[in-house]
Amino acid sequence: MTAAPRLLRIAGLALVAILGTYAIALIPREVHPLELTFNSMLDHLLRGRFDVYPGTVGREGFTLHGQVMAYWGPLPALLRLPMMVFPGWHMLDFTIGSCLVALAGMIATKLWTLRLIRRELPGLPAWLGRAMAVVLVLAGAQTCFLRFSLYQEVCLWAALWGALFVAAAIHAQLRGLGRGALLVMALVAGLAMLTRVSLGIGLVAAFGGVLLVEAVRRRADLRGWLAAAGLPVLLLALFGLVTAGVNIGRWGNPFTFADYHHYNYNAWYPDRMVRMAEQGLFNLQRVPFGLVYYFAPIWVLRGADGQLLLEATRSKWIDAAELPPSSFLLTDPLLLVLGALAILGWARHASADRARGIAVALGLAIPAGLMLCAVSMNFRYRLDFYPLFEFLAFSGLILAGRGGATIGPRWTGALATVSVLASLLVGAAYLVGRLGPGQLLIGDGIGAYYLQAFGLR
Repeated sequence: MTAAPRLLRIAGLALVAILGTYAIALIPREVHPLELTFNSMLDHLLRGRFDVYPGTVGREGFTLHGQVMAYWGPLPALLRLPMMVFPGWHMLDFTIGSCLVALAGMIATKLWTLRLIRRELPGLPAWLGRAMAVVLVLAGAQTCFLRFSLYQEVCLWAALWGALFVAAAIHAQLRGLGRGALLVMALVAGLAMLTRVSLGIGLVAAFGGVLLVEAVRRRADLRGWLAAAGLPVLLLALFGLVTAGVNIGRWGNPFTFADYHHYNYNAWYPDRMVRMAEQGLFNLQRVPFGLVYYFAPIWVLRGADGQLLLEATRSKWIDAAELPPSSFLLTDPLLLVLGALAILGWARHASADRARGIAVALGLAIPAGLMLCAVSMNFRYRLDFYPLFEFLAFSGLILAGRGGATIGPRWTGALATVSVLASLLVGAAYLVGRLGPGQLLIGDGIGAYYLQAFGLR
């Protein structure tokens, strides 16, 4: 496909996405004021202001010097620019449409990555490729997070940038690292910084790791390598300047992404101020509870004394642990096993891609590490783990396609089946449950809570 038809196809898809998002916004339904926050943010940004209308963001805002700020990155607001051509756009809720566009882009990107692997490596076992395709459509990040809201919109767009970064990194493993892959990595890392900073930091670190590894590898022709990497580095630097400008406009500091001393919710949860002052927003001592929350959610069960397990630990370290209880071991076992095979393969055999793969994985591990030690553990934060899991899983597929260790068809089918069923169950629980601190919702037990939520009691 030549450049002109490709651009026309992209433009056509963009037009369909815009019209579809507008059509969804016109569906009559009750609109929560919070869902109009990005409309307000765009309106104010176009007038050179960084605040938002207090009536939209409400408790989720930050009151500073008489103005109310939102801490979410401005990119979801800027993506609403095409909607300004429609009448009454200020009061239309584009959240659901925006979430669907991000989700569709995420699925398409991951399937494209899998297709690239299968095309480049015809020796990849067919059952493994088919199972991976099923998981990339019906499980994990694609089905667990369909409770569309402003919170979810931010995370889904960040997940799309992560998926595109992974696609570029896998392309580099298969066809070599060129300027095109570097430009994609730099672009989506910059977009992520303007969407969700935790993932943005990880993508920037992974990009920096790739640059460092390649500089060492090509030290004999360092000048040529620097020339090839110059434009991508400049592009990411420009995104960095924009991000710093937004932070200055909001908080007066280029390195501050949110100042929780001014968080409106503090008035309802004063214990959070004490916890933040004593322990900070991120603390490594939260990692044990984080591992429980994300991998073995026993915290929703009650002990013999009638108290939630680990409640003393949670109340000391964690503002909120959100429902539903879930484990990556159940929703994503195929990704985890393939990722483990990739790590074992890199440990056993040196290859031209190993150092770059390790650098990318270490960068992508940063968002997951941040979520493990964050003061709040919300269900949607699981999306920050998927770029790491999927990069490692795709790398495991590449090694399998090159004759490395793999999984048999029966185990592959079993892991994919568990992943799909667990993801659908967890996704349904997320849809019917309530947001907020889970410990405040399950006073009668986790079973009773979900029986009532599903209308079975």
